[in-house]
Amino acid sequence: MTSEIAPTRLGVILHEQRELRERLLARFAATLRDDGVDVGGLVQRTSQDANGRPRMELKDLRSGRIYLISENLGAGSTACCLSAPALAEASQVLRREMERPPELLVVSKFAGLEAEGRGLAPEMFEAVTRGIPVLTTLAWRHKPRWDALTGRAGTMLPAEEEALWRWWETAR
Repeated sequence: MTSEIAPTRLGVILHEQRELRERLLARFAATLRDDGVDVGGLVQRTSQDANGRPRMELKDLRSGRIYLISENLGAGSTACCLSAPALAEASQVLRREMERPPELLVVSKFAGLEAEGRGLAPEMFEAVTRGIPVLTTLAWRHKPRWDALTGRAGTMLPAEEEALWRWWETAR
């Protein structure tokens, strides 16, 4: 896969804090759209349910539709709360976007399932091989798995708005 990917076509925001990268990516995508750039894809929003468990949503940048990708498993649960069926439904947004295609595809979720090559990873990698610029996020703890899956593909970016703008100038 990696021999087909130009590093500048795949921007990867490395981060430690989920909340920071979620806000950064959503703000960057909104600014691009306000500037007339055709941006599609999904941005994640994470909050907490009343019982303290994570509530994870993916927002379709084009339609505004929200996909709740977490399940409330109760306050005492330590199990993963990700809803695979909801994530599969949200992945259809990326498939539709690839048929358009947008000037930039945002996929703000590269986490546990994606590190296993599942979740939103297949759609993200397919978009890149089709030549669509993709911007995603990657927690440092998943970087070794990213490197193994992709052969270290992509331009690694700090979680800073200025870095995203520099990347976008080369990717567009």
